[in-house]
Amino acid sequence: MNQHPADQPAPSRRIIVIVPDRPGGLAQVTAALAEEEINIEAIDGRRAWELGVITLSTNDDDAALRALLKAGLRAVTSDVIVFHLPDRPGALAGVAQLFSEHHVNARTIHIVHRLEGHAIVAVTTDDDDLARTLIGSESLL
Repeated sequence: MNQHPADQPAPSRRIIVIVPDRPGGLAQVTAALAEEEINIEAIDGRRAWELGVITLSTNDDDAALRALLKAGLRAVTSDVIVFHLPDRPGALAGVAQLFSEHHVNARTIHIVHRLEGHAIVAVTTDDDDLARTLIGSESLL
């Protein structure tokens, strides 16, 4: 388990929502949360191919995740690392092998979306800082 010194906060939970990169995606996310009276505390959006990747934290992440899923949105929550890789045989095996060589244990892993030859993956590990370094900043979302 990742230990955090008392003077440093533990990583915050995030919710990652995948929407089509077209008008209305952000509106759908924010409306689903507003309907349940959930306050967005932080939000970041990026484009990944033909997708929008919205990362947010709220005043009630568990309720927010339920609201987003109820609205039919693709969403995951946790202390996750979200990255992209080519959608081809062996790409994920390469990441898994790299983790193994550096003794990083993947606790959960989800292929969140696939599009145009790429996969967006969310993973939790026992050493997120090292995992991020191994994945590389150019692949992180």
